[in-house]
Amino acid sequence: MKKTIFLLLFIFVVVDSVNAQSFYSRRRDRSMMFSFGLGASTYHGDLHDVLYDGFTARPNFGLGLRKKFGSQLSVRVDLNWYQIAGADSLNQEIKQRDNRFGGTDTRRKRNLSFRSNNLELSAMFVFNLIPVNNSYTRRPLINPYIYAGLGLSSNNPKALYEGNWVPLRPLQTELTPYSGRIMVVPIGIGVRLKANDAIDILLEAGYRHTFTDYLDDISKDHVDRSEFDVLFGENTEKAALAKALSDRSAEGGFSVSLPGDDRGNPLKNDAYYIFQIRLEMYLPDNFLSQLFSPSRKKPKFR
Repeated sequence: MKKTIFLLLFIFVVVDSVNAQSFYSRRRDRSMMFSFGLGASTYHGDLHDVLYDGFTARPNFGLGLRKKFGSQLSVRVDLNWYQIAGADSLNQEIKQRDNRFGGTDTRRKRNLSFRSNNLELSAMFVFNLIPVNNSYTRRPLINPYIYAGLGLSSNNPKALYEGNWVPLRPLQTELTPYSGRIMVVPIGIGVRLKANDAIDILLEAGYRHTFTDYLDDISKDHVDRSEFDVLFGENTEKAALAKALSDRSAEGGFSVSLPGDDRGNPLKNDAYYIFQIRLEMYLPDNFLSQLFSPSRKKPKFR
C-alpha cells in the first residue's frame, strides 16, 4: 500500500513538473520523455499456444525513458514487471492436432501448470512513421510507430502444490538446469495519441522472442523419477517434491507417465506478449532541477 501511494505521489509530481512551463519553454523542443503504463501479458509455450488456445490476460506494469534522436528515431529504456501463467487443466478437451506431440494433444493428461512473476529490462529503438521536425508541441495528433531491441528478463516459474507456490527451477523437474535470467528480443507496434502539449497516450502491442524453452519449466520428455534421488542425494524432501511436480498426471486422474513419454516440445522456444496503455510525458530541459528543488518555483516571465 505504501509503495502504491509513493508511486502515485511521484507520478503527480512528475505531471505537475511537466506542466509547469513558461511560454518560452513551450517553443523549444523536448528530446526526453518519461512514460508509465499497465496492461495485459500472455505467454506462448508448451502449456499455452496462442494460435490454438487464444490469448490469456495477466497483469503487467512498466516504466520507460525515451530519448529522441532526429525527427523519427529514438531510443527507449523500459523496466517492466509482468506475470505469465499456463495450465493443462484449462484445456477443454483432448483433440487431434497437427504438428504437436505427433499429432495428438496430450496436454490435459500431463496436468502441469505454472505461474511466473518476472522483471524485464530492455533497450529499444523506436521509429515514428510520421516525422516530427518542429517543436514537440506541433507533433501530429496521431503517430504510429514500431520498435525493436534487446532485453534481459528474470525467469522464475512456480507451481501451486498443496496450497503453496513452489519454485520449479531449483527442482530440475527434467534433470536439466536452466538460468534464472534470459535474453529477450522485444518487437512491437504502437500508436501515439496527443492528449495535450506535454502528454501522449500510447497504445502498444509487443512480442518477446526468448532464447529459452523453460519459461514454463517444460521442454523435454518425462524422465526416470528415481534419478531425483541421485541428483539431490540426502535431501530426500527436495527429491520427493521434484518427483511430485515432474509428473502430475495421477493428480488429474490419469495414469502415471513413463520415462520417455511426451512432456514438452524442445523444437521451439517459449515467448510472451505484452500489451500496454501508457502515458508519455515530454520532460523540460530543467526537469530534474524542478523535481528536486525544495521550493519547486515556476519560471517567471521577464
